[in-house]
Amino acid sequence: MKKIIVFTFLFVTVNVFAQNIPVDDTTAKPAITAIGKPDGEKIEMKIGKDGGSISSSDGKVTLVFPKGALSKKTNISIQPVTNLAPNGNGKAYQMEPSGTHFEQPATLIFHYTDEESKDSMQYLMSIAMQDNTGKWYQLKKISLDSGAKTISGNIKHFSAYVNFSKAKIDPASARVKVNGSKRLKIIGAFSDDTDEDEELAPLVIEYPAMKWSVNGIPNGNSAVGVISASHGGSAIFQAPAQIPAQNPVAVTVQPEHSSAFNNRYRVSRLVSNITIYDGDYEVKMISTMNGSAGSQLGAVKYKDYGSFIISLNENKAKVTEVVNKNAEFTYIGKCAIVQLKPGQGNINIIGVQGIRVIPGATPRDNPWVEIFFVRSPTVLPLLQFTCPNLKGGTFTTTAAQANAIGFSIPAFPMSIKFEAKEGEQTILKFGEEGGEIYARFTVKKITDE
Repeated sequence: MKKIIVFTFLFVTVNVFAQNIPVDDTTAKPAITAIGKPDGEKIEMKIGKDGGSISSSDGKVTLVFPKGALSKKTNISIQPVTNLAPNGNGKAYQMEPSGTHFEQPATLIFHYTDEESKDSMQYLMSIAMQDNTGKWYQLKKISLDSGAKTISGNIKHFSAYVNFSKAKIDPASARVKVNGSKRLKIIGAFSDDTDEDEELAPLVIEYPAMKWSVNGIPNGNSAVGVISASHGGSAIFQAPAQIPAQNPVAVTVQPEHSSAFNNRYRVSRLVSNITIYDGDYEVKMISTMNGSAGSQLGAVKYKDYGSFIISLNENKAKVTEVVNKNAEFTYIGKCAIVQLKPGQGNINIIGVQGIRVIPGATPRDNPWVEIFFVRSPTVLPLLQFTCPNLKGGTFTTTAAQANAIGFSIPAFPMSIKFEAKEGEQTILKFGEEGGEIYARFTVKKITDE
């Protein structure tokens, strides 16, 4: 607790221009990629004939075995791996041991966030699996629960599984300097339903031609930016000569009413939010905390990060593009874990109280920028653990201390101060990366790259 108090005290005292995405072959083709590599903590748990559940270390995936699904006690594991699936969301997850036979299907559940469901994108989500040759298949039958924010499906064997989107605009958001340009692309991943398999259908990739607009204006204009359709389902966005009144601008793409794309994906439009910048600074923040969840529960590692942009025009400053990520966690132990409530974490910006731009001592000196934020509490994710006990059964407990701790400690930042100059600066650092408590804030002037 003393470390947390010191950590709090220290905090209290304190895009790409003309970057084009290469155009791929426009011919619809099977989705085949490399196999993902380990990208997170592996969780293992013994599950027997009575059934049970196991969750990934980040709480994004839960695997539920009904009674009788396994003929004997089996050591089940979930390993997060890099997601190389077309239009993949988040990480992929490798289930082991391979070759395990289920007497009854197990239920695979993916949990998604409010951010991932923005613009109703959850209705384009589905589940895919990859075989040992690298080929991707979609589960033909899935269930979407928009209230619980889950996508689920039944599986009969282990492999790598992912949450993916049937259609995506790439990038979904970007920054472009005034007079700069950016290539955007629409990618479709649809299932070949002619396959006779009752459970799986091969995934096929396509790059369809679409209609583009900016802020609802077909092809845009000089005030908000111009979008020009190119080939391979792509288009080139040309930023305006000055920052528009409405920033970011919304670049939208819509299928023709009678197009095959519209019939396949049932999507009315996709949106990419493009922020136009000129003389801006980006502040990035990261914080980690490692601690025991209890002698029988194991250990939980929390990671929180966020960012925002400082726009400086004529010595006036404005905070824009605030990104508050819900705190992520990684669990190491023998329990099944479920996230009951998300937590904003200990980096959380809810408002700005004031901004000062302090002129340099001489005309040659850079100005300084000081920002004061509205105080907000730290709220960590609320977790539920189901663990084996000494008598061979299980017990369930909730990590209620996550919220109890949070409301007594303010979230960060409460204030920051930096010199408006070229390059990247570390404006705050506490602890060492990988230690019990670590934080680092950096600020960098956005330049053409």
